[in-house]
Amino acid sequence: MTERPAAPSALPRESVRVWALIRLAALPAIYLGERLVDHPTPRSDPFGPLLIAACAYALVAAAVAYAPRTRQLPSQLLALLDLGFLWALTYTSGGPFSQLRYAFFLLPIGAALLLRPALTAAASLVVVISYVAIALLYPTQDAGDFELTQAVYLVWMGIVAVLLSQLLARRADEVERLSADRGRLVAQALDAEDRERRRLAAALHDDAVQNLLAARHELAGGGDVAFVQHGLDRTISQLRDAVFELYPAALDHAGLAAALEAVAAHAGRRAGFAWQVEVGDEAVGLHDQLLFSLARELLINVAKHSGAANATVRVRATPAELLLEVADDGRGLDSARLRSAPLEGHIGLASATERVEALDGVLEIAAEPGHGTLVRARIPLRGEPS
Repeated sequence: MTERPAAPSALPRESVRVWALIRLAALPAIYLGERLVDHPTPRSDPFGPLLIAACAYALVAAAVAYAPRTRQLPSQLLALLDLGFLWALTYTSGGPFSQLRYAFFLLPIGAALLLRPALTAAASLVVVISYVAIALLYPTQDAGDFELTQAVYLVWMGIVAVLLSQLLARRADEVERLSADRGRLVAQALDAEDRERRRLAAALHDDAVQNLLAARHELAGGGDVAFVQHGLDRTISQLRDAVFELYPAALDHAGLAAALEAVAAHAGRRAGFAWQVEVGDEAVGLHDQLLFSLARELLINVAKHSGAANATVRVRATPAELLLEVADDGRGLDSARLRSAPLEGHIGLASATERVEALDGVLEIAAEPGHGTLVRARIPLRGEPS
């Protein structure tokens, strides 16, 4: 796995404040563990002064963390002081038998949350070495098996922490990648919308508006009424096409099957392919708007890129899922082209995938160069009325 970039020497202030609260909350537990639990006491005399020093350090660190407009202490210094006080307080409150030894188990987990596996492995190694040093230096004769068991548990905890850190780092990288992809998709969608608006404006200006101007000029000059009527008919046809591309009224007035038939006919006439639309009665009324939008986007792709002679749209539903299939017998696609399409500004399939996945569905693409393309959207059903 690729290691994440090294973190800066200072952690975010919010993280420092959380650690400051954890450090303060640990002090009463340390005191009670030393006073209320029986443990060997051959070297416990320095515990009191060490605990006082730890309290002073914790208070100063918390004051710096919460003080506004104050430069925070270096995170490396805080880590060294934390480990030093933890080691000294553990050694003077029972050594390998101290209740404070449990804090050693938490340090690798805390390091894992920084999403840096190498740092987590180093922290785990330091924790094991620190506990073994306490066990070796502490003057007791009957703790061999206990110390070994604790050291083995710390090693196991370190391995778990490294694996956890790797998993969290991969998840963070994936979230970052998805966020970047989504941001790029949004930007490309806005660009595509702007291009479409310019295209529509140009079409209306160059065709419909010019036809109307010509008709007005002809009427003003007492010209041929038949010429004027022909111009008006062309303008009406152009305006209908523009309105249809924006939103077909058939979806609201005639239902999903009629709307898909209309959009397939529109795309087929423009690109010269034959079409077939099949809509199961059980699928109507579930996600009509989404199905229409997906089918229209896919048919636009067929018209623009496939060179197909035939295209088929199928919609059906099972008790578990809603299925939309758009198939053509055109030139097909290769996997490299599919991956690079969003980067080149072709966001139709990527946009369709986003909309399907937003409903926990999946968009499947089966395509080979020269063998046509099949795009299948599977959308799970969760108790929608049939």
